[in-house]
Formats: sequence, structure tokens, C-alpha cells
Amino acid sequence: MDNRTYKYADYPLTPLMAVELIIELFSGQTVEKQELSDLVVLTHLERGGRPVRSKQDPTTRALTLLKQSGQAENPIRGVWTIS
Repeated sequence: MDNRTYKYADYPLTPLMAVELIIELFSGQTVEKQELSDLVVLTHLERGGRPVRSKQDPTTRALTLLKQSGQAENPIRGVWTIS
């Protein structure tokens, strides 16, 4: 994706941005949280986004939001299934 078309270019990664990337990158997959987090951050940066500014990993909150909405399950600690 051309970073000029990435709607979050020049913005730091937030949980809501991470939700969109998680669904795009991992829909239908079961994945370890660390791998998911690393790829979400890397993809955001490669597309022209800015680094995370908060101390908490935005993917942690994003996964909580996805779980609350029924779009993700956490079958065992550190592993997530994305619908």
C-alpha cells in the first residue's frame, strides 16, 4: 500500500487504528499476541504511520475491544483467534 493512501499516515498508532489492522492482517487466524503486536506496529510504520506514543501497547486495548465485540477470542494466555 502506498503510504499516501494510508489514512493513518503521519499519526501515532492508537488502539482503534490497531483494531482495523488486526482485522485486515489476521482475520480468520489464530496467532500469538507478540507476533500480532509486532506485525501491527511494523505495518503501521511501513505505511507511513508514526511510532506509538503511549506507554501501553495499543494492540492490547485493541484486542480487548475486539473481544468485547465478539470479533476475537483468547482461548489461552498469549494466543488470540480473530474472527
